[in-house]
Amino acid sequence: MRVPALAATVALAANTAFAISTASVHNKCNFPVWVTSVSDIQGEAKMLAPGSYYTETQQTAQDGVGTAIKITRTETGLYTSAPVLIFGYSYKEHAQLYYGLSTAFGFDFWDQKLRIHNTDGLHVEEIIWMGEPKPDYTAAFLGAADLTLELCDDFAQTDEDLTEDD
Repeated sequence: MRVPALAATVALAANTAFAISTASVHNKCNFPVWVTSVSDIQGEAKMLAPGSYYTETQQTAQDGVGTAIKITRTETGLYTSAPVLIFGYSYKEHAQLYYGLSTAFGFDFWDQKLRIHNTDGLHVEEIIWMGEPKPDYTAAFLGAADLTLELCDDFAQTDEDLTEDD
């Protein structure tokens, strides 16, 4: 009786230890955006139509270098100094996940709700911007977790929701 339980526990631990975390962008806006992943090399811009997802496997940070998923509203935005929304993360294996939201060259998501969260129910701190940019912010999570940036998120809490429980 104990051997099957032990085998199940070992199998669960092995699946958890080798689980691969992802970073995703979900475009819930009524306009396309372009997504470019930048770590030690820069990928090419990929159009993300309304309702679509961009997902990548989180890369383990090397020598303190993380990954920035850069989002623009034009295909050539990274090369023309257009406003850039930056969803950054840095994961150190068996340690901690750092993630944040910031901007460069302005802000192109006025009046839109933006939210970084975990969809698996882990207690990962959400980052929510309600229609305007906030100061650059970095959160941390002990361990690995999937992260999703929702653009034009209709499920993000409003400012009133955040103050009702206080």
